[in-house]
Amino acid sequence: MKCRRVERLQKKGSKGYVYTLEVMLAVSLIFVTLILVFSSSPEEPETNLAIMKQNGYDALFYLDMTGDLRNAVARGAVSEIDANLTGILPQNIRFDTNVCTTSCNSTELPSNSTVVTVDYYIGGYRSEYVGKKVRLWMWRKF
Repeated sequence: MKCRRVERLQKKGSKGYVYTLEVMLAVSLIFVTLILVFSSSPEEPETNLAIMKQNGYDALFYLDMTGDLRNAVARGAVSEIDANLTGILPQNIRFDTNVCTTSCNSTELPSNSTVVTVDYYIGGYRSEYVGKKVRLWMWRKF
């Protein structure tokens, strides 16, 4: 009889170990899953492109409000627009501008980076119809 009791006690003890191992395995699986899910850094949103575009538009708008942009567009002075934008836009942004009527082209655009385009329309200057578009291409320096 004592042998049977000892066997029963050993079986009960081994069941406890199995349950403990199952619980430890479940807890460790949950812990590993949580680490894998939350350890990846979130992707950077593309708001920096929107901010860059807004900066470009604000710079052109500022030049328009001071009268420098309309004057330069009426004279076709793209280099003057570039010089003004160099002082306004952030230092880490490269850009190219063009003044055109319908389609604008640029040969200086990089092929390996994201280019943001801003169009700013000029209707007139000093009661003269100009009808031109200033296109500003911007990209980040690396």
